[in-house]
This record gives sequence, structure tokens and C-alpha cells, in this order.
Amino acid sequence: MANGLTLSTTSNLSDGSKELIRNAMIAFEPAAPDPDLWTSDMLVDGHDTRNIQTMARLTQAAPATEGVDVGQVEQLVSTTLKIDPTEHAILVTLSSRAIRRQGDQSLQGTAGTQMAVAQRERQAKDMIALYDGFSKSIVGASAAIDVTHFRGAVAYLLTDNNTSYGPAPMPLIAALHIEQISDIIVDISDAGTAAGARPAGFGVDLLQRWWKGNDRLYGVQIFHSGYIARNSGGDAKGAIGNSGALVLVDEGPDEVGEDVDRSHRVTEFSFVKSWGEGERADPHGVEVFSDASSTVGA
Repeated sequence: MANGLTLSTTSNLSDGSKELIRNAMIAFEPAAPDPDLWTSDMLVDGHDTRNIQTMARLTQAAPATEGVDVGQVEQLVSTTLKIDPTEHAILVTLSSRAIRRQGDQSLQGTAGTQMAVAQRERQAKDMIALYDGFSKSIVGASAAIDVTHFRGAVAYLLTDNNTSYGPAPMPLIAALHIEQISDIIVDISDAGTAAGARPAGFGVDLLQRWWKGNDRLYGVQIFHSGYIARNSGGDAKGAIGNSGALVLVDEGPDEVGEDVDRSHRVTEFSFVKSWGEGERADPHGVEVFSDASSTVGA
């Protein structure tokens, strides 16, 4: 029998199980936009690997002379990103008695919602782990991000830094820890920072509509990524880039299963989702490694 069996008489459900399950509340799900911010692709049926090719640019055209054979010959070159999706599974086992005592709240529905949240968390964290792989990084440990860093990252991305990839296409997006976003807002609006030297009223509108979670700075849409975590030093790693810098490959539809074990009088609910992820264009993304210490103490 699998561990994690939910019984109507276990310690977490024994006291007023009917009332507890009836009033069950789904745990707060942090904002997890990361899987949707970057490029999505699908694994082709019958294959176990998705090969994503990026064609390098050719050398610029050369002047030609009438009647003279063109001497410049170019070869098409591509880089291939190979992604092998991996299954990710979660299982919840409910006793028949617990299901019968659920009252007005659907215990199965609650389990399904929480399983979906757990899958989304893993997928978001898999994408976040790729931010550390960008070669270009701004700010640095224990330092707060400000408008100058942000502006510089945008300028870097829009510069032709690589003969194969070229500048990052617009639009750009950013996924940041909320304390990183808070530091940007302070720099824009707080009179005690660089904002004090700016014209009167600068940043007032931003303060009045704080914080929708997807505002723009230098044309870059900034998203609060709730699963970006602080390290032991209070720093966090986010990212700025074009959506094509990273790729998430899904393998087929989600698989939801229900298996009834009559002898044990339990039902197993499973949720399996398969995906893989990788970096497609390193010059089109920038890691944002900066201080994310709590503004309000615990």
C-alpha cells in the first residue's frame, strides 16, 4: 500500500472530520507564471526527443560585379537543442470512508486541485532553474536592483552580441522575486533614492496603482514569480529576456487516473504530466541576481 493514505480517522482528520473536510481550503498557490512566459512546444507523436533547430545568420552580402561570378559562398548552419521530456507524477490515496464523510465538500475535487497545483509548482521551478544558466548576469549578491541595471539589461539584449543569434527580438519579459520588484519601485518612486533628482510627479502613477504584478518598465512586462526563492544570503535569481530564449516542451495531454482497490477500500487518484525544458538562445536572456531580503521582518 502506498504511503500518504488519507483516512477518516487519521490524526489530521479525526477531530470533526466531516466539518474539517467540508470546510477544506486549498493552500495558497503562489503566482507561477514562468511556464507561460517562455516558448512552448509539443513533442511530436511517436518520438521521444524534440529537436529544436535555430538557424545561424549568414555573412552579410558582398558587392558584386556585373558579369563576374559571385565568389562568396555561404553554408547554412544550425544549432540543435535536444529536449527529452520526463514524466512527473503525483498520487493521492483516499479511503472510501473518508470520501463518504466528506459532507458538502468534494474531497476528490480538493485532491485534484491540489495535485494540479503541485504539478504547476514543479514545472515553474524547472523553468526557474534555467535562469541560472544565462551567461550574462546583472547586479550581484547583496546588491539591490535599480533602474540602471534594468536599463542596461535591455540595452544588452537589444545589442547584436552574437553573430549567430543577433539581438533579442521584442517584446521582452521579466520574471522576478517580489522583493526585486519592490527594489525597482523604490528606485523609481522613493524620494530618498535616485527618484529624488527626477522631475516632480515622476513615478506617482506607479505608486497609485501598485502593484498589478505585470507592469512594464522600459517596455518590458515584469511578472511576479512566486516560486523564485531566496538563497541563504537573501538573494534571488530572476531573468529578463525574449520568450524564445528558453523552451518548454510538453509531451501529450495530462494523464489523470483513478484506481479503486476494493479489498483495501481505497481509491488512488494519479496525475501524470510529461515535459522537458532547455535554453535555446543564451544571448537572448539575462540572469537577474540581486538582493531579495525581506522588507518587512518575519
